[in-house]
Amino acid sequence: MCIRDRHRTVQISSSDDRTYDYLILPNQLRALVISDPTAEKAGAALTADVGYFSDPEDFPGLAHFLEHMLFMGTTKYPDEAEYSKFINEHGGGNNAYTDTNLTNYQFEIDPEYFAEALDRFAQFFISPLFTEAATEREMQAVDSENSKNLQNDLWRKLQLLKSLAHPNNPWIKFGTGNLETLGKDPAATREALLKFHKDFYSANRLCLCVLAKEPLAQLVGMVEKLFGEVENKSIVSPSFGVTDRTCFAEDSSLKIIRWVPVQQKRMLEMVWPVGPFQKFHEQGSNPGKYLTHLIGHEGKGSILAVLKERGWATSLTAGPLQDVREFSLLFVGISLTEAGLGKWEEVAQTVMGYLALLHR
Repeated sequence: MCIRDRHRTVQISSSDDRTYDYLILPNQLRALVISDPTAEKAGAALTADVGYFSDPEDFPGLAHFLEHMLFMGTTKYPDEAEYSKFINEHGGGNNAYTDTNLTNYQFEIDPEYFAEALDRFAQFFISPLFTEAATEREMQAVDSENSKNLQNDLWRKLQLLKSLAHPNNPWIKFGTGNLETLGKDPAATREALLKFHKDFYSANRLCLCVLAKEPLAQLVGMVEKLFGEVENKSIVSPSFGVTDRTCFAEDSSLKIIRWVPVQQKRMLEMVWPVGPFQKFHEQGSNPGKYLTHLIGHEGKGSILAVLKERGWATSLTAGPLQDVREFSLLFVGISLTEAGLGKWEEVAQTVMGYLALLHR
């Protein structure tokens, strides 16, 4: 029997006709179940409370590698192509990504095939195979993914920023991985993979969300039956002992970095470590969104309006570059004109003047 968490009320708008249920299974897996009879697609997403922050020092990229390997067959559906083939043949798509301290898996499909798809999806968290045959092949796939990122300005900039992190900050880790970091011996890599899965994947660290056309009670029954089989190892979420004050290297003075992008662009980008925005989310507030809305405002008196008036900028974006439990990074990026590039210091002063105004 699942537990309804009476302290967590699903807040919905008055115009939302969908029905919801939040529950905790006996194995402590948490699930949000949504019934929408009008949905054109059905789907599910599951987040594991572990990411590349937990990579072992001798296997950078292992969490990302596990994300790849999880799809490579299960005890019930051993064919590696079964899941993707079924999803693609029935109007759907699937994806996954590895972040700092979470890994997300997701799919969508034509509603009439949802139950069968959810069964295949659930098996990844019940009995993945992690076969020897798939290990070397997926190591190559991870390496190819990293090679593709080498000429991507966003990835290059991110890695440059990460190189400035304090040595004890797990954000400095190389989360993607490649053949060099994952090791030359597939057998040893597989052993490390199995240990990582054993140490970090547990029902009590998984959160599931499903949306489909079936009645709510029927969907709850599906979730209880399928995901109730996931093993609960009662694993405690790790703490990394880093804060916004210890985010970057010990010399925390202002740093100015000039880098040459692959694409032609003129940008001024500013990054500040701040306290974690996440800690406010459970209180029902989102100060990060409020702050970045003010910085990114484009109306009269805004940063961008002033810069445009002076002929120095064409656009401005602002938001959390990184937002984890331990710290957040606030980002402001400004696309400069040729004149603005020559006046980048005045552009930076304009931003800092606006932040000082907000502080007052």
